[in-house]
Amino acid sequence: MQLLTTSNPKTQKGVKRGYLTAILHLAPSKLSGVDVCKHATPQCIRFCLNKAGRGGIVKKGETTNAIQLARVARTKFWLDNPVAFTAQLNKEIDAHKRKAEKLGLKPAVRLNGTSDISWENYLPALFWRHDDVQFYDYTKNFVRMTQFLVGSWVAKNYHLTFSRSELNDSQCYEVLRNGGSVAIVFDSVPSSFRDRPVLNGDDDDLRFLDGPEVWVGLKAKGKLKQFESTFKVMA
Repeated sequence: MQLLTTSNPKTQKGVKRGYLTAILHLAPSKLSGVDVCKHATPQCIRFCLNKAGRGGIVKKGETTNAIQLARVARTKFWLDNPVAFTAQLNKEIDAHKRKAEKLGLKPAVRLNGTSDISWENYLPALFWRHDDVQFYDYTKNFVRMTQFLVGSWVAKNYHLTFSRSELNDSQCYEVLRNGGSVAIVFDSVPSSFRDRPVLNGDDDDLRFLDGPEVWVGLKAKGKLKQFESTFKVMA
């Protein structure tokens, strides 16, 4: 079973900045039977990008597709056999590093492509073993984000960006005041928002290269483009 992929259109944009990114996609929220997005809000779950692009293409008469089945299988693999899962993940990261070196790029890995797991608690040795890899993720876990900002963290090569939802505005401002960056969904990405600069997060996925105390603007996608929701901001 393949765990990591480099075919995500957004992560591929990082090549122009010298990085090759591999991403782990699990089945979000409770789709696998276990909640891997414990801090997801109702609007986050409703408008999740899990079914964006090819992940949402289902043949007539069917209820799912190979991409969704693979994400469920990976999630169950991690839950049912964590030792084998970890061994496979290490093997694939090693292969990813070799591929990046061959291409003259730096390796990066995003473990929460469609999940919000505290990997620093489950697999702390992963970051030490691969100290030549830049790991990064987005999270809605405010406690986890705070630990990252104050330096109570597992490794220097694991970066977090906080994600705004319809329910955590006060936490977003706390993160910004303490030097973090916050991903926020707009109907149209502005150059600034509430007296702070907005970086266009759709240009690439390399959040560890962003400066401190900035909004990372993401344009509404998928179903979120079509519906009114407090999950996105009308700028």
